[in-house]
Amino acid sequence: MNHYPVHVLLLLTVAMSACREIVEQVQTDSPYVDVTTDTTTLPMLYAVSDEEYLQYGADVSYVTAAGNTIVPFGHFAYYGTDSFTHVANVILHPNDSTYGRQVGINRYQDILFDLVMYDNGPEPLHDGLLRVLRNGKMGFANEKGQIVIPCIYDYVQRFDGGQAEVTFEATEYYDLDDHLRVESDTWFDIDRHGKRIITL
Repeated sequence: MNHYPVHVLLLLTVAMSACREIVEQVQTDSPYVDVTTDTTTLPMLYAVSDEEYLQYGADVSYVTAAGNTIVPFGHFAYYGTDSFTHVANVILHPNDSTYGRQVGINRYQDILFDLVMYDNGPEPLHDGLLRVLRNGKMGFANEKGQIVIPCIYDYVQRFDGGQAEVTFEATEYYDLDDHLRVESDTWFDIDRHGKRIITL
């Protein structure tokens, strides 16, 4: 009896599972600020850099149209936000030689949440909501930076058509092509209020 095909299959299975790089959830234990409803009209802030042009990682400041500095240089690096009213995507800039986490801040320089990566950059709003992280758990914020669905899930998919798939138990890993994959046996759908959608 030839066991060669069984051994090859077993060897391939072990090799493929060994090539998966499991992604550990990052626990930041960072203090975050909760945004309360802000009905006042705030002036737009504009990104300014001391470099020739804005590029990811460049030291950034945010100023009013009149040139008044609201967010000074030295604290954040540019991460795609050219102008903002409520929330800017930035990279924490703890010192002159290193860059830190990618976060959403308000005009008062408060950290609102950590950003979810999407196509090598910060994720855009989708269906009016943004996937965000707080201390390793995912939830959703609106365009004003308010957490509208708490960051309690291991993983959440983007909203589409008023609902999103979420899970409390997920495994994230990079496949052989270096694409991030997420697996869970316990996905379920929620609506824009965070309520579980029961399908009959």
